[in-house]
Amino acid sequence: MKKKTVYTLLIVLLIGLLFISFKIISGKYDKQDTFILFFKEIVPVKLKNNLRNYVYEFRKNLDKNKKENLQKAKWDQGLNGELISSKIIKSNTGKKKYNVREFFLPFEQLDLSYGYAALSNSKRAHYLETINDKTLIVSGEGEFIFFDTKNFTKDKLNQNKLGSNLLQIIEKNNFKFIGLRDLLIDRDNLYISVVLKDTNENYTISILNAKLNYNKLNFEFFFKTNLNIKKFSIGTGGRIVSFRDNKLLFTIGHLNFLDEIQDPNHLAGKIISIDNHDKSFELVSLGHRNHQGLFYFNDKLENQFIISSEHGPKGGDEINVNNLKNNRVINFGWPIASYGINYDGSNPFKPSHKKYGFEEPLINFTPSVGISEISVVSNTDSNTIYASSLRAKSIYIVKTNKEFSEVANLDRLIFDHRIRDLKYEETLGGFLVIFENTPSVGFIKAMINN
Repeated sequence: MKKKTVYTLLIVLLIGLLFISFKIISGKYDKQDTFILFFKEIVPVKLKNNLRNYVYEFRKNLDKNKKENLQKAKWDQGLNGELISSKIIKSNTGKKKYNVREFFLPFEQLDLSYGYAALSNSKRAHYLETINDKTLIVSGEGEFIFFDTKNFTKDKLNQNKLGSNLLQIIEKNNFKFIGLRDLLIDRDNLYISVVLKDTNENYTISILNAKLNYNKLNFEFFFKTNLNIKKFSIGTGGRIVSFRDNKLLFTIGHLNFLDEIQDPNHLAGKIISIDNHDKSFELVSLGHRNHQGLFYFNDKLENQFIISSEHGPKGGDEINVNNLKNNRVINFGWPIASYGINYDGSNPFKPSHKKYGFEEPLINFTPSVGISEISVVSNTDSNTIYASSLRAKSIYIVKTNKEFSEVANLDRLIFDHRIRDLKYEETLGGFLVIFENTPSVGFIKAMINN
């Protein structure tokens, strides 16, 4: 009887291990599942590294026909921007329902079998922006399309190509185009941040701008960081938003620098404001690692906040708040303070920011969610930050008080896609998002009967 019980337990355990192993290898699991994360942690690093290529090859072949048919349908439909799916999902707490509509984008697919940091995937990050009644989307390769924003409520977006001189002006200035990092439209000006490589094989990040013209965009260089990086880094930052006094805010990531991030005279790991007229810039905050989300909040009472999100090392993704009434340069602590650790398991970081003179994050995510763009919706007695994510394939809904100093509630929407970009579109009463995997563009709206 005892032997039978032991055998039964062993069989159950084996089945459980096989099930968990399949979920991990297939990639079809919640990336924040604590049990699976624990299971992955106990697998030796050497074994994980040896299995990595096998895992990606398995994932590539899993549902291969389905994936190939989806890609074929994407290219066959051209610029129609056809509806892929429309479904209802529930938030993690189950308290709210959302309608999610997903449409094709005529851009190349992200291939994670090359790894997150692969140079080729630098051209697979796409961004969107809205202006008046139009939505514009730029691919990671510098291709622009536009369509009527109201078409998100229809079965086709009816996309139009928009030509530009982007690649030509970059080449004329003796650079090679590596990839895009953001898109902003401010009144009649369009801005993009780009990663470039010069003739000496150095990498840098810059902003180009063009007058908004639906016939053709004629770009010129707007702002050069003049940072020269020998080795390509995915820690670029690159977000751009409109700011007060006819200025822009611009995030510049760590770019493989370390000590320089705490140097106020060096641009790595900073948020700066740039004057639209004379291109002069001022330091707004420092101690950032790789800020992938940025939002300037200005309410009716003239309270002003800069809200940013950034990747930690292993763990310690953050949402940070800069209350501008402080009227000082804020230091968020990297690379001294972090709630994450290094990928090799070492931990040189101070977990407390405040104790060492740095600003504490509003919230940190450990394990990492791969946090990306954020947006804010103001309510009567609270504010809500919507934070998209890459690794966790989610939108985190962070309800705060009016001063963004306390988190009142945290909820989550889970998707089947990495989410690169997110914007709240007031005319539709919902969010527009860039789903990376296909790629596609989505429209997400809370159900009225919530």
